[in-house]
Amino acid sequence: MQFPSAQYFLLSIPEPHVLLITINRPKQFNALNPDANWELNRLLDWAEDTDDIWCIVITGAGGKAFCAGMDLVNWNKERKSGSDGQGTESHMPPTGFGGLSNRALARKPVIAAVNGYALGGGTEMVMACNIVVATKKSKFGLPEVKRGVTIAAGGLARLARAVSYQTVSEIALTGRHFTAEEFKNYGLVNQVVDDNVDIVQAALEWAKKIVANSPDAVFITKYGIMLALERGSMFDATQEWMESDEAIAWRNGDNLTEGLAAFAGKRAPVWKNPARVIHRNNKSKL
Repeated sequence: MQFPSAQYFLLSIPEPHVLLITINRPKQFNALNPDANWELNRLLDWAEDTDDIWCIVITGAGGKAFCAGMDLVNWNKERKSGSDGQGTESHMPPTGFGGLSNRALARKPVIAAVNGYALGGGTEMVMACNIVVATKKSKFGLPEVKRGVTIAAGGLARLARAVSYQTVSEIALTGRHFTAEEFKNYGLVNQVVDDNVDIVQAALEWAKKIVANSPDAVFITKYGIMLALERGSMFDATQEWMESDEAIAWRNGDNLTEGLAAFAGKRAPVWKNPARVIHRNNKSKL
């Protein structure tokens, strides 16, 4: 597979149909500057459009941090020089921090392999992932209030829907760090592993379970979950889901036929790349 060019990220295919994205700014604790924010957004767009990629794993290089959020040193330099916000592009794309934290229409599951600090935008990215695996030493938090900034990349709304009012208040208003076990107790982390465990390999075990399934069924299921979170009515969300262009692609795709035939024939299914979604209009988009 030919990867797009990337300055701040490493790309690989460690398992069939699984893309591994490694944030490669270890000296900055993998904090993202504006260019890195937009670059990751571009890479995620590419992954969404690549048929042979069914699942994405994101981790950080260096072993100390997943992502320490926005590169505040760079931001401070910009403000001092008067260049803050003067460019044609903002610090991050409309899809949020790293192009992930506020990404609405994303078919492919994303797994976070957290191996250290995941702070600010790093925590916002984690909360947008479908599965989160973290080492015991990992620390999470939204310390924006300690730096005079705010949680503006979609993570605050996600967090408010994921945990209780009191818990989101504790996380967002104190700005303190939280352990991986604390975040697991809040339902924000799926698995905590010992620090000597290869965190990427632990995440790949989850990825292999996902890509063993029909990609069409996985994608349409993720879309249904996202609609349920976004819509106020469960009935409306379900109706919109089943009438969506994504559902049409699933129903007309080869993998539905293959899954039923494999079950009837008492054999293992052989999945193909997912069917392409043809958008008739924008009504089925989040």
